[in-house]
Amino acid sequence: MSSPIYHRLILAGILLAQPFMPSALAHHSFAIYDQANPVTMDGVVREHRWTNPHAAVVLIVTDEDGTETDWVLDQGPVNMLSRQGWTRDTLKPGDRITVEFSPLHSGQPGGLLGSWEFTTEEKVQLSGAGTILRVSRPDPVPMSEAEARNFNGVWANASGGIHFDTLNSPSRRGQQPPLKPEYMAQWQQRWADADAGKSTTDPTARCIPPGFPRFLTMVLPGEILQAEHQLNWYAEFSEATVRVFLDGRAVPADLVPSFNGFSTGHWEGNALVVQTIALRGDTLVDTTGVPHSDELTVNWRMSKVTPDFFEVEVELVDPVVFTQPWTTTRYYARLPEGEFVQEYACQAGNRFEVNAAGEIEVIFE
Repeated sequence: MSSPIYHRLILAGILLAQPFMPSALAHHSFAIYDQANPVTMDGVVREHRWTNPHAAVVLIVTDEDGTETDWVLDQGPVNMLSRQGWTRDTLKPGDRITVEFSPLHSGQPGGLLGSWEFTTEEKVQLSGAGTILRVSRPDPVPMSEAEARNFNGVWANASGGIHFDTLNSPSRRGQQPPLKPEYMAQWQQRWADADAGKSTTDPTARCIPPGFPRFLTMVLPGEILQAEHQLNWYAEFSEATVRVFLDGRAVPADLVPSFNGFSTGHWEGNALVVQTIALRGDTLVDTTGVPHSDELTVNWRMSKVTPDFFEVEVELVDPVVFTQPWTTTRYYARLPEGEFVQEYACQAGNRFEVNAAGEIEVIFE
């Protein structure tokens, strides 16, 4: 591209503190896009759809014979873009731009926006904080009991990825879930489908909550509101809340499995020890599609390392799906003062549906 201002967007909607590879499996499975063969086009902005779960640029492209076609180019969610410096007016109707994007395998007039530049003299410089960080575990610092037990605040995933075991495997494909053979075959088939450009079923494509423990791999920030009797951890993505009861209550006899389960906790020194049960079996452990059953139990331990950093040691126990417990540690860093969790109404602008074959279809309006 010729312009001196070159805007590199985040293909998977995630900005890390260090270089990364775009996700092959995310909200609606990025396998639907042909990322190996990017396309460059000139066009005029008709509309900038400022909505979750994905914003989109509608670009009018004129063919050599004068025919006009609307191309719908997806971006990340509004919550992500706003933290990178975007506003709903960054691109306005009538702006002439050059775009590079990954087209849809289906041949429909759409794709995943990769980069763009103005073809006029106007220029805009974008910057902004990310929502997933990669932060090394800092050295512990002395804290009073009151400070060590206080998790109130707005926190970002600091593990550098949205797969479950980032501690032992920075690469999603490198993680080794202890799956029984039939479930390992299911998981490997998801990768094969993605490599072949075939989308794979992910409940979040229909704006269904991601569930727990996928909650712990949160894409967007989360806020913890803590009281003596309960800790509430709210995740901006899917607007999910995990409630950890600290009042010693018994597990209800008629407990119905749910997306985020039933969590009870107690203090061991300055660590909060939690157990989550009664989880639905139709969600996924993480964005790579690791399965679990409704017999999954999640044992986790929250510990402050510094006033602005905490870790969660996690153990997944599932006698149906796993050959042995699966353990890792997740990191979370406090976001700067002034950061707040935003609304994330996934259904507001969702254009992705799962067909009878379990494939993602893009709905054009």
